Amino acid sequence: MKITEGINRENQQQDQLSMNLNGDCGDGQLDATARTDAQRQRLHNTWNWYFIVEAGCVVGANCFFSTASMTYKLVSSFLILLPCLFFMILVLPRVYDKSERFDRQTADQPVSKTGPYGWIFALLTLACLPMGAWLDGTAILAQLFIVPQLFIAFSYLPALGLVGVLNIAYLAMVLAGKRFLGTDLTGNLMLMILVVVFSAMIGKSFNVLALTNGHNQMLLDKMESQQETIRRLSRAEGASIERERVANEMHDTIAQSLTSILALARVAHEELIDDIPAAQKHLEMIASTSKGSLDDTRRMIADSVPADLDGRDLKTALERTVHAAAAKTGFQSQCQIQRTLPPLPKQTEVNLLRIVQESLTNISKHANAKHVQVSLLLKRPELLELQIKDDGCGFDIQNLDFQEMEKAGHGYGLRDMAKRAQDAGGRCTVTSVPGQGTSITVNIPVERPSNTTRPDKEER
Repeated sequence: MKITEGINRENQQQDQLSMNLNGDCGDGQLDATARTDAQRQRLHNTWNWYFIVEAGCVVGANCFFSTASMTYKLVSSFLILLPCLFFMILVLPRVYDKSERFDRQTADQPVSKTGPYGWIFALLTLACLPMGAWLDGTAILAQLFIVPQLFIAFSYLPALGLVGVLNIAYLAMVLAGKRFLGTDLTGNLMLMILVVVFSAMIGKSFNVLALTNGHNQMLLDKMESQQETIRRLSRAEGASIERERVANEMHDTIAQSLTSILALARVAHEELIDDIPAAQKHLEMIASTSKGSLDDTRRMIADSVPADLDGRDLKTALERTVHAAAAKTGFQSQCQIQRTLPPLPKQTEVNLLRIVQESLTNISKHANAKHVQVSLLLKRPELLELQIKDDGCGFDIQNLDFQEMEKAGHGYGLRDMAKRAQDAGGRCTVTSVPGQGTSITVNIPVERPSNTTRPDKEER
């Protein structure tokens, strides 16, 4: 039976995806937000300078070219500047403030983009500009900066309506006998019609720009929200992966060592009565096993290699592991390792060693075996085969319920062996017959050597 079937191969891809999204996308998202804020600030500053220059030109024309009295000129200038300053100080910053822009989920603009501030600005405009124009006809030029302000503060149709109301007020003055810029009745009427028509054209462009900016901001906000979700999921996935790593390492090191220590302690306790030398030998094994477990725990914390591989090659580590298990458990062992193994990645060596350790632990705990055979051989130049065989009690593998076994604290080792074989790019196969022992075979692909002659084997 192939235990590896059903193991999820997407873990590494998900890890890489999480790192990419959490790293590269996160940095790109921050850059996009910063660029958007910078563009918004530049646009804000550009409009401010436009309004300052236009208002200065209108006030200058009002003061130097108008025939009204100086008092009327000053009052008229104050009246046209009041709504302009109110807009620049209290309305424009809120139009481009992220927290007070229109709904980006639907890109629908409210009538006033800044709520009550926009309506106050509209009332000041409709009250002050007609009064200023009545005192000094040159003040009608204030529409050069007031009309853009209206389209910035309001959505398209309400802004166009306000421009129309303003020019209706001017029209009423013309019909009452007031003349602007020294023109006759027809000229004044044409002037107001042109103002409304050009305002409609300019306002349409303002509206398209506002909708485009709103849509872009909506996308940016969605990206920020999705990025935060990705970061949260990445942290959760990282924690889950780390828990799985620690669980595997603990199962492969601490749990196995504690099992051996417990078995040795029971034997030593029985031997203390009539066989003190044997008991002392088993107590020394307990001390040695405890030291090895402590070393493995320290290396697990440092995410290093197992103690048996520290400073040793795989062949030596496997032989030592098999002989130590035989000494602790009492079965006879045969270890057959390729004399010259092909170069393997360190993680592959770790996985092979852990598979052997787990198999020997299972044999010690469950098999009641008399003989155990471990081999690591090149079956083909590009295929390395690890096999662990015992003559123990065996089991019916077809009727195993892994979920129930794991709930009871068993079966985790078989899953772990299959996962480690898969991580090394290979496959783990378990065969067993009740009363006839168990065989675990792991096939690992290796790079094909230039010399395909099979090296000698060493048998112990």
